[in-house]
Amino acid sequence: MKKREALLDEVKSEKRPTAAENAKISGIAAEFTARLDKALTKAKVKAKAIVGGSGAKGTWLRGMHDIDVFVCFDYSRYKEKNAELSEFLAAAVKKAFPKHERLHGSRDYFKIAYEGYSFEIVPILGIKTARQAMNITDASLLHAGWVQKETRKKKGLGDEIRLTKAFCKAQRVYGAESHVRGFSGYSCEILTTHYGSFLQLLVAATKDWKRRISKGTKIIVDAEKHYKGRDPLRELNEAKVQSELIVIDPIQKDRNATAALSNETLSTFISAAEKFLKEPSKAAFEKESITAESLAEKAKGKNLTIVEATPHRGKEDVVGARLLKAHEHIEKRLRESGFKLTDTGWAWEKGSKALYWYTSEAREPEPETRDGPPISNTVHAEKFRQEHSGKKGRQVFEKNGRLYAKIERSYKKPEQLVKAIVEEDAYVMDKAAAYEIKRIER
Repeated sequence: MKKREALLDEVKSEKRPTAAENAKISGIAAEFTARLDKALTKAKVKAKAIVGGSGAKGTWLRGMHDIDVFVCFDYSRYKEKNAELSEFLAAAVKKAFPKHERLHGSRDYFKIAYEGYSFEIVPILGIKTARQAMNITDASLLHAGWVQKETRKKKGLGDEIRLTKAFCKAQRVYGAESHVRGFSGYSCEILTTHYGSFLQLLVAATKDWKRRISKGTKIIVDAEKHYKGRDPLRELNEAKVQSELIVIDPIQKDRNATAALSNETLSTFISAAEKFLKEPSKAAFEKESITAESLAEKAKGKNLTIVEATPHRGKEDVVGARLLKAHEHIEKRLRESGFKLTDTGWAWEKGSKALYWYTSEAREPEPETRDGPPISNTVHAEKFRQEHSGKKGRQVFEKNGRLYAKIERSYKKPEQLVKAIVEEDAYVMDKAAAYEIKRIER
């Protein structure tokens, strides 16, 4: 127990930003927001730039280079002009930062490289309560305020949250984007706050969560007790409670903060939690580099097909979603073609190529068995025989008064099928700029 606590203390120290880093980022963020505020004033826009996200909450990890800035528009003046906020902001951004990128979202927002950091500028209405929100992003500063309040109440909570975030990043389950389907930073903050610490969160995941999943019941986390004595599943929109874990937003009680979390990602988190509690290691907080060589080492004695995909240019979430769809399609085609997959996955870091891998049993896939009509149905039985008899790779047989046909698979090796998919399947070809099957000497 003491050894585990010492390990976590060491990780906390490594993940906590240094005083010098805090001062540097605070200074650069202050310069950035002041420059933007000046441009907003010149553009006669009544709004103020405020640093948000983990930077405002004090829960960011050492080495962070992404900073969220929310441009808070005066509610009374702009509530009737909600759809125009991005245009008002665009006028100021062009003046302050001529080199910028406009990205599409529920409201368009802007991305700017400044002094070695990546700033995202998001327009929001300056609301006082969640009920006033007219867009999913409007409550962002209220979320930050809730986390700030909780970290002030409990000493050391910020470090515990950093442990959760670092752990989720290392296990590749961090991020609510559609290509990750994982835990957002805000959901990590809510969960750690609710359970009190990183370790208590892991214990809950491996015991209570796992038990509930096995029973087919939802896991409900309601940090602010919005639904005390009531079942939130009866009141929340059905579309918001599809995941096995329901985390009630402390600020917006009708919102599930883990609505984007997939059950597969949740399972990955629980498995990683079990492994850590059994064998604590600092490696659990560092993302392992996945390479063709490391995959080949893991897949010894089995068929391994590795594909490298060059992504299209564009918004990270959109590009990532397309890459994921290509991987899922290839996996589906392999399974449909009789290959017994023992391990599949994909990895992608922004600015690099994606890696897909498909590990299967070394033997060739079994022939497809196609059902035919009962022998008693002479007309259809004869048609079935004519269709399949005497053709290469096909064999008709009888069993329990019914006809069947065994059909040899078109592809005996997974690599052959994957090659055909990435070169001929229009659906997959559209999802990336290029594909390459990697050759690994083993």
